[in-house]
Amino acid sequence: MKYKDKPYSSKKYKEHDYVYDLLTKAQNADQDMRDQARECALFLDKRDGQWEPKWLSQAKNEKKPRYTFDMVNPIVDQICSEITQAEFDVKIAPAGGSATQSIANTYDGIIRNIETMSDASDVYAESARGMVVGGFDAWRVSQKYIDDDSFEQDLVIEKIGNAIDRVFFDPAAERQDKSDSRYCFVLHAISKEEYQRRWPDGSEESVSEGRDGDAYYDKAEVIVIGEFIYCEESDRELVMFDNGAVHEADSELKKVTDDFKAMGINEIQRRKRIQKTVCSRFFDGKDWLEDKSETVFSRMPVVPIYANYRITENKSIYWGVVEKLLDPQRVLNYSVSREIEEGALAPRAKFMMTPAQASGHEDTLATLNTNSDPVQFYNPDPDAPNPPQQVGGAAINAGLRTISEAMRGMITYASGMYASNMGENAGLQSGVAIEQLQNKGDNSTLKYFSALETGIRATGRVLVEAIPKVYNTARTVRILKEDQTYDVAPINTQQIDQQTGEVVTLNDLSVGVYDVSVRAGASFKNRQKETIDTIIEIAKIDPTILQIAGDVLLDNVSTASAKQISDRKREQMLSQGMIPQSQMTQDELAAMAQAQQQPQEPDPAFIIAQAEMGKAQAEQLRAQVEAQKVQNETMRIQIEAQKMQNTSLVNQAKSQVDIFNAQTSRLKVEVDAEKAGAEIDNTDVKTFGEEIKNQREIQEMNNENRMRNMSTPDLMRIANRGQ
Repeated sequence: MKYKDKPYSSKKYKEHDYVYDLLTKAQNADQDMRDQARECALFLDKRDGQWEPKWLSQAKNEKKPRYTFDMVNPIVDQICSEITQAEFDVKIAPAGGSATQSIANTYDGIIRNIETMSDASDVYAESARGMVVGGFDAWRVSQKYIDDDSFEQDLVIEKIGNAIDRVFFDPAAERQDKSDSRYCFVLHAISKEEYQRRWPDGSEESVSEGRDGDAYYDKAEVIVIGEFIYCEESDRELVMFDNGAVHEADSELKKVTDDFKAMGINEIQRRKRIQKTVCSRFFDGKDWLEDKSETVFSRMPVVPIYANYRITENKSIYWGVVEKLLDPQRVLNYSVSREIEEGALAPRAKFMMTPAQASGHEDTLATLNTNSDPVQFYNPDPDAPNPPQQVGGAAINAGLRTISEAMRGMITYASGMYASNMGENAGLQSGVAIEQLQNKGDNSTLKYFSALETGIRATGRVLVEAIPKVYNTARTVRILKEDQTYDVAPINTQQIDQQTGEVVTLNDLSVGVYDVSVRAGASFKNRQKETIDTIIEIAKIDPTILQIAGDVLLDNVSTASAKQISDRKREQMLSQGMIPQSQMTQDELAAMAQAQQQPQEPDPAFIIAQAEMGKAQAEQLRAQVEAQKVQNETMRIQIEAQKMQNTSLVNQAKSQVDIFNAQTSRLKVEVDAEKAGAEIDNTDVKTFGEEIKNQREIQEMNNENRMRNMSTPDLMRIANRGQ
């Protein structure tokens, strides 16, 4: 079984000699890689560092020119510039247990604040350059007191200077972030005065830096000490209950178990786990300087970043961009220097003439190479009838130029940084061809982005596990939002749940499991602009997007007072119910819940607005009433007119009935007279009877038409009068 599969706490860690031997082995494990990284660093930074030592010595002895035509530094600068222009954002997500998105957001804000207060962007940028140049660099996470008068601690991210000479990991560790490392060493060069202040009884013997040239410092003034950072592991047992609660099997477990049993909750499962605690101890070349101290970390707080990381033959292999450019750059410097030398020493073109031809023109001939006069006079010479002849100088070795151009191509090819990636247009190539070259360059730099992401992700994991131990009391912490605005959040604060009556802890950072990811991309300002442009383009197709996403648009505007406008817009949208609960903040959800549970004190501005609205509604109602009055009066007049018309019709109908009755009576008299003996012509009687019948039908038709035109109430009144 490998060491990383079981707990360990080596007793030999207490022995200075044993730990010192571990340091020596760690230094020797990748000594060749570190020598190569140092060479690459000196290649860029040291005067004449881009010359092969043998050629440089020869040039100095022979007093030959040695020129440097540096193509490597611009390549390194370009890669580092692309890295620093990107933004690496640590994102925390719930991964298990009682983890919540709200607490994950709190973690996000705390980590952003730690990075800002630590100037982590500078730490990452400096380390990235070391990685690009030599293939390795490192930083660390440390715990420090907020100030000298406080017991509250905070976490900081710090650059480790000259990490290639000062940071050494467990040779058995294989992961790129060295999170599986049992231990690591960090060497510190401190002044002799500082050493004597902190450890007055110390031996003042320096720790070896593990390489030739330990006289890197003036040993009389500087003492190198070692910091041994290692993991102690211990077995722990976890107990799970059927309500999902998990507790450690410690002295408090019995009380927890009894309380759960009283509520009908029983234990269902147990398992072993390994608990890690990172410890630290200082030592010099002879003995321990301090006792061990336990840290708040459960994983290695020293974070390395490697470029082109490999495990080959059980050994860590890594290199930066410079290592592949050393030879072609040196050959380029040599060949171009030789070109310049041969060009300077080559004979110049000269005029051949007789003394008689040159007589009197000696001054102009002496300045022939510096004088721009296009005319050169000479004296005719009978013995030399031909004019003076110009003889050309010796040609420069064309092979040197061929070598120079070949080396330039090799540097471009080996680095993957083509002219298009360096901000140059590659001649007359098409846009497609230039884009293809840029993509090739992007692919060559992607590995450095990926390596930096790996290191930042490891840093986030260190912080997530350490934050609950540092922020372990009820306190208010400052958090930094993604838009670089600050806010505060209470953590570990207790309050009574209004529904259950139980005491609950708000923002308990120790509860739950969280995962860490890193998002690399454009800066926040660039993403803001992209968001605005996208919303505007969508609004051209669907204008309603501005109504439902107006707060998002305004929130991405970075001009003055944009935040106040955005807040007002969001408040308006909240009051209108246009923002879903899933997108509300915790404060907004709490405010909504409070508003639903209890009445709130009326807002004076709201009261005034409500009064103005009521006044407007009253005026509108008054106008409606007046309009209704006019309408009612009009209807009354129409009804009275209809009544008069109906009365006239009734009277007319009554007159017609009277006439009909009179005619009937007269006819009856005549009939009676006939019966009495009067002579009446039957034809006349028949004709008269038909006339009376026709008049009656006409009268009935007229009455029917009049009745049809009457309203129902009028008909009812007529019927009642008939009764």
